[in-house]
This record gives sequence, structure tokens and C-alpha cells, in this order.
Amino acid sequence: MKIARTFVLSALALTALAAAPAAAQGNDAGTFRVFVEDREVGTEEFSITQTGSGASGEVLATSRVRLGLPDGTLELDTRLRARGIGADPVDYQVSVGGSAPSRTIGTVGGGRFSAKIVTPSGEQLREYVASNGAVVLDQAVAHHYHFLALRTHQGRVPVIIPRENRQVVATVASRGEETVRIGGASATLFHLVVTPQGGDEHHVWVDALNRVVRVEVPARAWRAERTEIPR
Repeated sequence: MKIARTFVLSALALTALAAAPAAAQGNDAGTFRVFVEDREVGTEEFSITQTGSGASGEVLATSRVRLGLPDGTLELDTRLRARGIGADPVDYQVSVGGSAPSRTIGTVGGGRFSAKIVTPSGEQLREYVASNGAVVLDQAVAHHYHFLALRTHQGRVPVIIPRENRQVVATVASRGEETVRIGGASATLFHLVVTPQGGDEHHVWVDALNRVVRVEVPARAWRAERTEIPR
């Protein structure tokens, strides 16, 4: 699933304009059921683990995505390491299975995202701007929105899309609190609308700890929903 259409970032590095909500990151784990046009196509199993706190704290987020889409299967294994109070990305790895396997190994530093892309035909190196305050949002990976929600519920955020080898800027707008029902239980969640410049709206529901419960892209009839509301 593409998060946004092609967009060329200006030479000026952009920073997030709004402060992050008060709730800090923490441990989380679970499973998202993924739907396309209301048909279940697979799952995303994920884990977010925090060690330490403050400037020396680190967060490790991993996931296993297995989807049977109309145009073929999508298999992703991801690993994101972040650091500090704002959970700034430090490095990211994603392995893609199926008929076109690849592996991307990237690091963030010095205002750049530097990646090595390994495919059966060889290796390629890519490097592009990674603005201050940027977050990683890989395609079809729902739990990554946790890090965006940590950054802000209202404002603009630079977004790194690793498998597209680029950064875009997304606008985040809050629609306030809503009651969401999942698996026979209901909870009051924050509804965020994330719009990458030139791209489709992504609707994201998070709880008071910024744990992601649901992500929807109406223009693509795509939805990822937790199997149960986190407690």
C-alpha cells in the first residue's frame, strides 16, 4: 500500500511545529487484522519495547506483516530502533518476502537517512534528507503511527518512507475524542487525520498512551484494526 504519491521535498529542512502530547512512549504488543474493501487479507503482529528513560532511553519496535492482497502477497519483517525523549529514529530494517524479495538497512543521523538495499541482483545505496523531528512510517505498517502520535496530535511532521527512498511532510489534524468499538469492547480514543502532502488521508485512532488501535485509508478501502483494545 502506498502512503503517498511522489513528492519532492524542498531543500529547506522542515521541523515538527507542534509539541508532542504529554503521554510518553512505553511497552505495547498485539495484532492488527488487516482489511481491504472489508475483506480480511492478513495480519500485522508487532511489539514495542522501551528500555531506560529520558535522553538515554531506547525503544525497539518490531513487526511481522503477512497479507494476501488482490495483486499478490506482501510479507514484511520490520525493526525500528528509536532513542531519547521524542523517540527519534536511529536505525530501521525491513525485509520484504515474496516474488520480489529485498532488504533495506537504514540509519538516521546528520540530517540524512542512509540506506543499503539488498536484492537478488545486488546492492544499492540510497541517501536523502531526514529532517529534524522526522518519524518513520513504512507502507502497510500500522504500529508506526505510534511514533507519529508521540510527536504531535496537531501540526506538521516530516515522514520518512523507507521503501520509497524519500521523505515527505505530513499534516496532522485532531478530530478530538471518539468512542470506538472493537471485538465487543469499546474505548474512548483520539482520532487523528494524517495527510502526506499530495497523498491520501490516513485516519488513525490512538489511546491516551498513543497506542495505535485502528488505521484507515478510505481512498484505498484499507483498514488495520487491533484484535482487541489494549488495556
